[in-house]
Amino acid sequence: MPLSDFLKNLNILDPKKVKVLLEEQENTLKLVVDGKLFSGLTPTRPFPITHPDFIIFRDSYGVDICIIKDCKDLDENSRRNLQKILDKLYFIPRILKINRIETSGDEFLWDVVTDKGPRVFRTRGRMSVMQIERRVIVTDVNDNVYEIEDLYKLDPHSIGEIDSTI
Repeated sequence: MPLSDFLKNLNILDPKKVKVLLEEQENTLKLVVDGKLFSGLTPTRPFPITHPDFIIFRDSYGVDICIIKDCKDLDENSRRNLQKILDKLYFIPRILKINRIETSGDEFLWDVVTDKGPRVFRTRGRMSVMQIERRVIVTDVNDNVYEIEDLYKLDPHSIGEIDSTI
């Protein structure tokens, strides 16, 4: 198959030409693209850590319908509708403040404040903390994922605490 045919089959959409609508009862989305309506779609993040804004929309059979390379380019209402469903599918609390990180052998005990409330959890040392530019992804011993969207927007105490882990 020629590359151009392959790329056409991917159905990559221009986010400026897409409207995302909620179907809250089914926890799915509708997309309006060039006057055509696609309903019953579920958004997926194939690269939730490295490229969280790359979204694939799948139908109820799991078939890929279309792709948006960067959902930040959607209009505000569409972004909000998409985010509402993504938040249900991908529960990743955002760390807003680090009260303290204690070291105990190979483990770290984290006491943090997240956008979902206070949390205390353990990680398996430095291998559980991954920095990607300004973002930091933390995976606890139960495989729950936490995110610091921008390390340098944290308060100085929090930055000092995390500097000891990465």
